[in-house]
Amino acid sequence: MSVSEQGEPGWLRRSDEQQPFVVTICGYGGLDDALALLQAQLGGLPIRAQERPGKNAVNVTTECLPTEAWSLLQVLRDRLSSGDVYVQPEAERGKRLLICDMDMTIVDAETLDEVAARLGMGDEIAAITERAMHGEIDFNAALRERIAMLAGQPERVFHEVAQEIGLNPGAKALLDGARAAGVHTILISGGFSQVAEPVAARLGFDEVHCNHLELEARTLTGRVREPIINADLKCQVLQQSAQMLGIGLRECCAIGDGANDLPMLSAAGLGIAYHAKPVLRSATSCHIDATDLESALFFMGYGSGAR
Repeated sequence: MSVSEQGEPGWLRRSDEQQPFVVTICGYGGLDDALALLQAQLGGLPIRAQERPGKNAVNVTTECLPTEAWSLLQVLRDRLSSGDVYVQPEAERGKRLLICDMDMTIVDAETLDEVAARLGMGDEIAAITERAMHGEIDFNAALRERIAMLAGQPERVFHEVAQEIGLNPGAKALLDGARAAGVHTILISGGFSQVAEPVAARLGFDEVHCNHLELEARTLTGRVREPIINADLKCQVLQQSAQMLGIGLRECCAIGDGANDLPMLSAAGLGIAYHAKPVLRSATSCHIDATDLESALFFMGYGSGAR
């Protein structure tokens, strides 16, 4: 079974040998209770090292079998309600490429829904978006349907949304830390250039890939230029970027929240479901549910400021 079918991490299938694993726990405030829970669950497993990569995170290195590490992760996640946790082989930390979805991942809204709300079509378009993000309808068809509904509207509405859209907590810390660590960063979005490009510039992403509206005299025609950034193309960009950088997919981290991010997250060595839709969360092994995007930096193997 693939990760997308089972939700199991790739490292569980790559080896059956005992090796060092790093348990990363992220939470707001003190981590003493989480560490006590970890200590209780380790049983006879040794603690080889412990460090604090950031104010709200701790790394604990133990040595065990992959099956033991997977069981440990599942138990900790079930019992750690106020934080986020991931367990991974020590040898697979230190990612070199980070690729992020934009809407509801890097920014705190579905930007097309925000545009529609300004134009008085918010509920109708948001309903289509919701079904697409849960994987209930075809992404390309849903995108074309929503843009067709905006035919004749001014492009400036997208620029207005770009100026006012908020970043999700931890986005700046994640990008600052990744940049300090020399990680190549990509923003990839099924949204549009009028919003994605300013967001990418604001945070300092190295690349941005997004959709492009067809325009006439700065007015929407109701059509989208090809190719559409969908689930398959997101995964292709990840694969091609890794190849161009001369790195393996295990050295890549992908972050997203919706069904159209699943192939990308499954292909990456570390796929993080960020406050994700159930279809994505159930198919991935690394989740951020309680904390913010800075936790992704710690899961990638870096610390605050990538020291």
